Amino acid sequence: MKYIKTSLIFIITVCFYLESGEVNSWECNKFDEAKILGENGEFLGTLGPSWKSDSIFNTSSTHSSAWSSVSIFNESSKYGNTYSSTSVFNESAPNPPQIVSKDGFLGYLSIGPSWNSERFNPYDFKYTCDWE
Repeated sequence: MKYIKTSLIFIITVCFYLESGEVNSWECNKFDEAKILGENGEFLGTLGPSWKSDSIFNTSSTHSSAWSSVSIFNESSKYGNTYSSTSVFNESAPNPPQIVSKDGFLGYLSIGPSWNSERFNPYDFKYTCDWE
C-alpha cells in the first residue's frame, strides 16, 4: 500500500511539472513570430530570434528598449514594472500581455505564477529557444 501511495504521488508530481507554463525546446517553432499584445491589442513586439526586427529580444528594437512605452523591458511602463495589472513582471497581474500566433491564442507573457500553464516567462523563451 505504501508503494502505491508513493507511486501515485510521484505520478501526480510529474504530471503537474509537465503542465506548468515552462517552455520546452520542441515548442519554440510554435511560438516563433507570435505577437505579444498588450491592453486593447497594443502591439508589443514578437517572439523570435534577436535578429528579427520586431523581436522583443532585438536590442535595437523599440520593443526591447528600456525607454519605450511599448517595451516589456521598460521598468517604468505598464508592461514592464512589477506592480501593474498588465505587467509581464507582476506575478499576480490579472491582465498580462497575450501571446497570439497565426493559429490563435497561445498564452500569456508573464513571470508567473509558475503553476499556471497559460503563462510563459519571457526569459524561458530567450534561453530555451536560444533567441538571445
